Amino acid sequence: MHEGIFIAASAGIKQGRKLDVIAQNIANVNNTGYKRDRLVFKEFMPPFAADEQLNAGRNVLLPPQLSNSNVSYVGVSDQYTDHTGGGLNQTGATLDLALNGPGFFSVSTEEGVRYTRNGNFRLNTKNQLANQKGDLVLNPQDNPIVIDAPGADISIDADGNISAGTGLINLNIGKIKLVNFENPKTLEKLGDGLFRQNDLEAEAKSPTETTISQGFLESSNVSVVEEMASMLATHRLFETYQKMIQSIDSMDDQSVNDIGRVG
Repeated sequence: MHEGIFIAASAGIKQGRKLDVIAQNIANVNNTGYKRDRLVFKEFMPPFAADEQLNAGRNVLLPPQLSNSNVSYVGVSDQYTDHTGGGLNQTGATLDLALNGPGFFSVSTEEGVRYTRNGNFRLNTKNQLANQKGDLVLNPQDNPIVIDAPGADISIDADGNISAGTGLINLNIGKIKLVNFENPKTLEKLGDGLFRQNDLEAEAKSPTETTISQGFLESSNVSVVEEMASMLATHRLFETYQKMIQSIDSMDDQSVNDIGRVG
């Protein structure tokens, strides 16, 4: 089989993967605090190492000794999450919180502590601060935050300090824990706006310049216009590689037929 088909197929597969990432970003454009994903492409030269995922499978189809070492193939070297902050939407809700700057809220789930930018919180039946799934928001001591102040006005300042009262007398209830990591690439996106820390040695630090805005929610950092433009360009590239494969295959057929007639 002509190696040009492998080259075009390699590029087409990667463009297909990019379309999947773009579609996922667009689907989550209205999700609070969602962070878009990105792919990093690079060239690979044969023969391929056994740990290079999809590229390694090509060695089975075309042995390295038969491959042209002067050509390169398209590969995905990295898929990462863009942690750039999104815009703030004012809701006026008391327990809607948005972060200004890097960092995350800490929440306790059945699988352990997770991190989120989605500050759409509520009180559960035990008056504990929780997200919409029921995961408990943690304080700096990694304990749930209880706000048992019926009828009182709840105030949360820029540092995450929670107080309740009537305006004349306010009681300090607790504080919301904020964390940040030196290398956000060690965070794994889990869905529902949650992240898990995969590096057991990563230290969760308190962000010094990050503040909380009460009555606001952070929008996703996905630009629909940018993603749609990228989708169109990627789709055109995908179609181009399809046509390349068809053209090469057609030339191979024609060569075989011509050789048969000559014989």
